[in-house]
Amino acid sequence: GIPVIGLVGIFFYGSYSGLGSSL
Repeated sequence: GIPVIGLVGIFFYGSYSGLGSSL
């Protein structure tokens, strides 16, 4: 997904941004 500022994004929809949640 799209990495944005938030939770640990790697757990959200396959986002590889460790510092973002994925939309």
